[in-house]
Amino acid sequence: MQAPRFPQSYENRALVSALDKLIASPSEQTLAALLEAALRGGITVDVTGSSADDLRVRTIQTTDGRQVLPLFSSMKELKATVDAAGDRGAKVNGIIVPGRQALGFIETADFVAVQFNPRMPGGIVAREHIERALAE
Repeated sequence: MQAPRFPQSYENRALVSALDKLIASPSEQTLAALLEAALRGGITVDVTGSSADDLRVRTIQTTDGRQVLPLFSSMKELKATVDAAGDRGAKVNGIIVPGRQALGFIETADFVAVQFNPRMPGGIVAREHIERALAE
């Protein structure tokens, strides 16, 4: 049986709340709460430029060229991030998948971290924390 799809209007409110708490007060507890919220709900992944036959996740590059996996709490947040980057009105394409699947994308390339809702300050979680959460 296939899991139900997330509606395009879906927002992972628990993720937003946990992210706000982590940014306001970084600790092992707030990081754990963020990862738990991410694993429980859906997460939007930017696949702009992909085709149905060739799904590609868009990434962010650090200033030294390392790859970061951007993940979003909603399609609305993905669009707001693209607009804030100066591409207002650009066509974006995202998919909303279960959190475990979205976090699992970190294993598909040499990502150093995940960044949740990249237009917001903070929200960067090192790969080792993501891998630990996936293993639990």
